[in-house]
Amino acid sequence: MTMMNIFYYVFFSSVVFIYGIGIERTSILCLKRRSIVLKMIKMLICVTSTTSLTYLISSKILVPQELGELFPFIAILIFLSISVFVESIVRITFHVSAAEFAVAFLFVLVGLSESTSLGECVFISLLCVLSFFASIPFLYAINKRINYNERKRHFENFAFFLVSFAVIIIILLSWNTSYLQTL
Repeated sequence: MTMMNIFYYVFFSSVVFIYGIGIERTSILCLKRRSIVLKMIKMLICVTSTTSLTYLISSKILVPQELGELFPFIAILIFLSISVFVESIVRITFHVSAAEFAVAFLFVLVGLSESTSLGECVFISLLCVLSFFASIPFLYAINKRINYNERKRHFENFAFFLVSFAVIIIILLSWNTSYLQTL
């Protein structure tokens, strides 16, 4: 079941490809490849710790008090505190900003809303982050191809970029995934 979840959340039902979370941010990151690994590590730390803490607080405190609707508010408070702490450590240590907010917080919400246990919650949010960073080579290849065909740099011809991205999505969605049930 774990291998099926990895293929499903990273490739076939990727939050970047299907939900569109972070398409603009990945297009920026594929142009500025400096400190991508640092940003990935920071996002992994922030997303997994926020997801686990929010799940524990919401399942142990909010749900018994019938306040389960407040979990996004609790999630944003926890995410802000963890993100600011980790960002300050990164800036002091590496003198580089690794600030990510909207995309990482949406990964937290996806992980919390599509899971039934703490393990699934952390696992799904972890796979969302990996899916986000796994899409960067695809976008880098599209950018190189656009530049090779003498299109304008930096995705100024955004329609061509979106069509290319849609073709990748159609290829991934039309691929036969029935073998995943046997893994």
